[in-house]
Amino acid sequence: MTDILSSYIPYILQVLLFLVMFGMGMTLTVPDFTRVGIAPKAVITGLVNQIILVPLIAYGIVILVPMEPIMAMGLMVCACSPGGAVSNLFSYLSKGDTALSITLTAISSIVTIFTIPLIINFSLDTILGEASKSIQLPLGRTIFNIFKLTALPVFLGMFLNYKFPKSAEKGKPVIKWGSITVIILALIFMVLKLEEIGDSWSFLNAAFFSVVLLNFFTLAIGFISAKSIKLSTKQAVTISIESGMQNNVLGMTLAMSPSLLNSPEMAATPGVYGVVMSVLAIGVIFIYKRMILREEKV
Repeated sequence: MTDILSSYIPYILQVLLFLVMFGMGMTLTVPDFTRVGIAPKAVITGLVNQIILVPLIAYGIVILVPMEPIMAMGLMVCACSPGGAVSNLFSYLSKGDTALSITLTAISSIVTIFTIPLIINFSLDTILGEASKSIQLPLGRTIFNIFKLTALPVFLGMFLNYKFPKSAEKGKPVIKWGSITVIILALIFMVLKLEEIGDSWSFLNAAFFSVVLLNFFTLAIGFISAKSIKLSTKQAVTISIESGMQNNVLGMTLAMSPSLLNSPEMAATPGVYGVVMSVLAIGVIFIYKRMILREEKV
């Protein structure tokens, strides 16, 4: 029974990701994509962090911190998977700029259809070298596969929101907290898959330090970059969370999907990231919420 379940785990993860992205789409509207005209500095700063700085920080960690190439690849996969509904929830709980968070999620979900294949192919060449020859990710096919897993369910969710706005509004709390449940389920399935090919603890232990560094530095650079251009604390908190809270379910799915990287070992790093992110989020939410509330009292 376990063997049968294990063989279906990559496909189960795809279904879980589809549900997360569909739910996220139900929280989005067309104005969320056009809000860049209202707060251009904040949106552009957030996108630069998500799309450019986070992968650069991850690559710096890969160069400076000794780790197995497969773990390093997992870190890069994680770094090119911007946060979704969960980062929106964390931003909301932190009293951040929720509208900015949603706009960043909306735009990055489209932009990353094109950036993910570029970053992954670059990483395969530079990190795995000759070993990457066995993993071929043709640009056109990869963009299409990522579109099916990310943008398509987002558009379907948005369409449902457009047709049934009252029902979608009532379902928003369920969608946000349901995303946490999906992350937990995805982590369980990932551990089951790792147990099939070896000792899951050894994989998780190997990825832990690099993941903590990525979490810490991306949270910090998000906040610092926003404050350096005089954005509000609410906006800085949101950009920090959107930079430091990646979509680990997307990362695990990219790693394990038979039509993409097809590597359960590579999924260990995004999986560990999900655990570390969730634990750190408790402290981050507490600190940022107090910071904003203190500022509002002044």
